[in-house]
Amino acid sequence: MDPGAEIDALTAAISARPRRHWGSQAGRIQAAVCVPLHAGDGGLEVWAIKRTADMRHHARELAFPGGKHDDGDADLLDTALRELEEELGISRGAVRVLGAMARVPTATSRFTLNPFVVLVANGTEATPHAGEVAALIRMPFADFFAGRVPYRAVRLDATRLSPIFDFDAGSMYGASAHVLDEVLRAYAGVHGLPFPEPVLTDRIPWL
Repeated sequence: MDPGAEIDALTAAISARPRRHWGSQAGRIQAAVCVPLHAGDGGLEVWAIKRTADMRHHARELAFPGGKHDDGDADLLDTALRELEEELGISRGAVRVLGAMARVPTATSRFTLNPFVVLVANGTEATPHAGEVAALIRMPFADFFAGRVPYRAVRLDATRLSPIFDFDAGSMYGASAHVLDEVLRAYAGVHGLPFPEPVLTDRIPWL
């Protein structure tokens, strides 16, 4: 598929994804994250980060660049773009916003993640903030569908699974993994790819 057509189709697929209902969000702190996509040597890829050990919340976790809404932010998208620049050195002028995805509550804190998928312009290099980012993870979409990214899940109840993705830098789980799962499913729909079944596990990483 032509890269431009692929991005247009993915933008439409992101907007069309059904919004999962997570129950009441009352009393939760609203946070926003950017899910950066980039055209790499192995095709379209998604970027994530490993947080440093001394972070106040979610230390050492694999996540997406983001943080809580500040009073000076115009809206949650502004929050996400500000955090992308602070954590990865990518200015808002170097990204195209593809769309918002369903918000997801975190299991180990009072935050609710509001994810925004963005396309990072070709030739843009990330410069991770040493005080907040321990590692930058780049995952070509093709790696996941080829089975090169181990995919597990914890059963939450009779109908719901909580995904886990295993990278060299660690495992992504919880709210961030739900966000990644949704982006991967949108990509699968664009390309007509079967979505892999996870290996079920009873080891819950966030406990």
